[in-house]
Amino acid sequence: MVTQTRKPTAERRNEIAESVLKIIGERGLTSLTTTTIAEEVGLSSGALFRHFASRDEMLTEAVRFGVARIEDTFPDDSLPPIDRLLELARGRIRVLGSDAGLAWLFSSEQASLVLPAEAVTLLGEIVRRSRRYVLEALREGAARGTIRRDIEPEVLLVPVMGTIHALIGAQGARRLSTGRAGNARDPEPVLAALVLLIEPTNTDE
Repeated sequence: MVTQTRKPTAERRNEIAESVLKIIGERGLTSLTTTTIAEEVGLSSGALFRHFASRDEMLTEAVRFGVARIEDTFPDDSLPPIDRLLELARGRIRVLGSDAGLAWLFSSEQASLVLPAEAVTLLGEIVRRSRRYVLEALREGAARGTIRRDIEPEVLLVPVMGTIHALIGAQGARRLSTGRAGNARDPEPVLAALVLLIEPTNTDE
């Protein structure tokens, strides 16, 4: 039975955004309808439209909500470059690995084909910022001598980003198979191996 409880608009919009992400993560984008969103939130379908004009607006708000969570994973620039990269990885694994809907929006090529234009723009901006952040840390580390210089930062960017994405995927897959977010394999051994890859070698000039 649908129960309608009056809540502040901002709170209700956040609930709707979270419900959109949950439905995408658990059932896929094709299952995202105003009916399924309303059921998830506990509203009538008509009540949704007091907060959003359309399903596309709900999708865009869900992306905006998710991007804000991802923004919080950027570490302080004052950290040493390698520590910065590790903290970024841990933050992304924590946030995206526990939210399959947000992980899909952030990493799926299909998302850019089916999402509203504003949502695609928001996702593109955070992806580009993430890439710049990692690249700047690699360049700074190379300049300081704490990251290897025998491989260009632009080349090291690929295994660094690839490792983060792989760990996010592993965390999410484990969560879906066990039903518990905390049961994923410890990412620290993989991150330690990544540090060995990007640290200076004996032959690095």
